[in-house]
Amino acid sequence: MLVHAPAARMGGARAHVLGLLPELARLAPDDRYLVLAQPDLLDELPELPRSWMLTPDRAERRRAFHRLGWEQLALPRLAQRWRADVVLCFGSFIPLRSSCPTVLEAGNALPFTPAFWRALRRESGSRRLEELARWHLLRSSLLAATRILAPTRAMRQDVVASVPTVAQRVDVALWGVADQFHEQRWVDPPSDVVLGVSKHGINKEFDVLVRALPELLRHRPATTLELTGTVEESRWAQHSWDLARQIGVADRVRFVGDVPNRQVPGLVGGGRVLVFPTWCESFGLPLAEGLAMGAPAVAANIPACREVGGDAARFYQPGDSASLASSILELLDDGSARQALSASARRRGERFRWSHNAEDVYTTLRCAVAA
Repeated sequence: MLVHAPAARMGGARAHVLGLLPELARLAPDDRYLVLAQPDLLDELPELPRSWMLTPDRAERRRAFHRLGWEQLALPRLAQRWRADVVLCFGSFIPLRSSCPTVLEAGNALPFTPAFWRALRRESGSRRLEELARWHLLRSSLLAATRILAPTRAMRQDVVASVPTVAQRVDVALWGVADQFHEQRWVDPPSDVVLGVSKHGINKEFDVLVRALPELLRHRPATTLELTGTVEESRWAQHSWDLARQIGVADRVRFVGDVPNRQVPGLVGGGRVLVFPTWCESFGLPLAEGLAMGAPAVAANIPACREVGGDAARFYQPGDSASLASSILELLDDGSARQALSASARRRGERFRWSHNAEDVYTTLRCAVAA
């Protein structure tokens, strides 16, 4: 197996690689793996069998054109020289011509969502051209891949709706969460802290959460809003902070900084309600992590979040601050409702195990080799 994962630098993609690889090693300890990934990611991996070869790949140092050339020309030659039976690629692209079967992890829902392309109309012309080029390469990769992996049924639907001819080659391998989220239990904290968890990107709705804060304060004057990340993280984070100042709630908003994953359970444990504000997701890792701990959560009413949260979370209408405020207040006002939702969340969270994900991914790899 050749695993090409230099694009797994942050967020769900990074968590997936870190969670999946050790489980693949336990599942088939005699298989040989060559893993290409960022040096700091490789440093985080536990000790793996001697049959695993870990090779640092500093893809971020290459310009886009050079990176594309390496993936399309050098990577296939490496796979052939290493006599790989299959190549597993993270990052939405694969070698379009390969001497062995390829499996593509389709983990980014944005290009498959019409709202994303509408949002891009407000971006620069160069950004729109870049995303259009990425889409054409992604579509070509989907058509060329032997098998395709999606983290939810919702994501699978998005892929098939955009590229119908790949329908028979798309498998669902539900993502998991790190063991620490299963091991630590949420306990109702004493204060009204609403925690917004995720990176601040084009698809996140932290501004909607900020707009909901005045209504929360009207009913629960002691409410504070904590957001992961920093104001300088992105222009979307800056926009949320500017909005908080404009509507006079900046003193009730706190950015907690870039929190290492091992410290996230402690952060979640300090929030009375966890909010995952977004209008587009392939899975929703922060939501699944919170559920595994038993944290009462409010998430956007979109297919991926519905699939992950089920009846163990509350949902709001994307873009609607009144809907979000109402869902949060329902939990802040009712301790018994929080406890009942917490118990449901813990049960729901049991399905998010990287060991389960590894079994599904390994099945797809074997199917690709047999194709």
